[in-house]
Amino acid sequence: MSKLILTSQKIIAALFFAGVALSLNTSTQAQSAPPIDLYRVPNASEQQLQRVPKNLARWHMGATLVIVKDEQFLRVQVPDVGYFDESVLLSDNSALTYTIPQGQHDYIIDLGQFMKVSRFFFNNESASGTMQLMSSNALDPLETGKWVKLTPLIAFQQGDIPSTTFAEVDTRYLLVRFNIIGEGRIGQFGATGPLNITQADIQLGKGEATEETIKAQSPVIDYDFVGAYTGSRIIYASGGALDSVFNLQDNDPTTSYQFPGGEESIAIIDLRKKTQMRTIAMNFNSGNQGTLQLYLTNHLPEEFTSDKQTGVATFTNELGQIERAQLAANYDSNFEFFMAAQQEQEIVRVPSDFFYDIEDSYTVDIKGESTRVQHAFDEIERRYVIVRYIPESLKSDYKIQPAKYTPAANDLRIQKAQAAPAPFSLRGIVAIGDVPFDDLIFTMDAEQGPAGPPPGSPPSPPVILSQ
Repeated sequence: MSKLILTSQKIIAALFFAGVALSLNTSTQAQSAPPIDLYRVPNASEQQLQRVPKNLARWHMGATLVIVKDEQFLRVQVPDVGYFDESVLLSDNSALTYTIPQGQHDYIIDLGQFMKVSRFFFNNESASGTMQLMSSNALDPLETGKWVKLTPLIAFQQGDIPSTTFAEVDTRYLLVRFNIIGEGRIGQFGATGPLNITQADIQLGKGEATEETIKAQSPVIDYDFVGAYTGSRIIYASGGALDSVFNLQDNDPTTSYQFPGGEESIAIIDLRKKTQMRTIAMNFNSGNQGTLQLYLTNHLPEEFTSDKQTGVATFTNELGQIERAQLAANYDSNFEFFMAAQQEQEIVRVPSDFFYDIEDSYTVDIKGESTRVQHAFDEIERRYVIVRYIPESLKSDYKIQPAKYTPAANDLRIQKAQAAPAPFSLRGIVAIGDVPFDDLIFTMDAEQGPAGPPPGSPPSPPVILSQ
């Protein structure tokens, strides 16, 4: 995969906005510096957190990778991570991929202990072929007949993301057998079950040894500080279905967060404390044209901490007309746009020069074929990560479409005169830092509880191939 390296620069550019055209302001005089409205994302409930499964196939969960070559087992331990390209399959970095050649390839995930598993998926960028999953309670030779088939052969094409659910199994070893027809790049493995992020407690702590001793003796692994299991939260968003915001943090390639198309997309992530990181990466749907900007800061303006406002987020487009920022109704993937919702949303009105004052900013132009961005930099310690996407349509003239207002019982809905632009689908935002493996403390509840509801079907594309 060719990396898109973001160039560090002070972002000094006019702000352009677009969305559902509402002629609330008939003035055509453009306002050069309108404020930016963002929706406050409500604090996560226990029920929401329980819907986010914990990925068991991760280095920091104690999992290791066993590569099968010439009927021999080659175990990749944590200290070996930097020496094997296949190590990215258990990495937290959602943008890393590994080129898998044609032929049969067997990978065994050693979960480190017996764990309950009922779903497997992996991130596929460009490979094609078939996949089959098996399990075993011991690391027996593959020809002994002790490996139990969990799935039939599952075919996938270039760009398809295979995801399969099966009857829950309590096992330690998972065998992933590929028969690759078209060489391509694949990424993260995912193995999930009833264990959710409220039960999987991962902490960073220092032992009795000094920090220098730990760094000298302990291998260093990638660790995602944005993951929902770390306590990090998306605290502000410019639009979309706010109850689905965890899709930005779950590293599941079959889920994404859909920002309304045709308008600026902004998400603010609170890492809870100043955090050292060296890489930020994310994935998005293809076909986008625009500019992606990243900001790293330790402080938000006082408007974020002032008395909370309720209402509808708006912005002023380049023609000087006031438009509302689109917000999806709960559990509504069709983006029903509300002018006045049944429950008013909390908003924050940010001054337009907010972005100008952030020193650590990076930008990259997104082309239609781009699906991921990764930016590596010298380690930096910051608390907030801000992602901002400006569609290409906002950089040029566009035609304002009329809107029709239809009163309803509890709200005032907006029916667009033409179909809304395709949403900007974002997923897998990660902030990677180097963490000594001995610093990780992993605990798990003895009772994992009942399995959660089966995963819903993701939007198309990508295609999901299930059992």
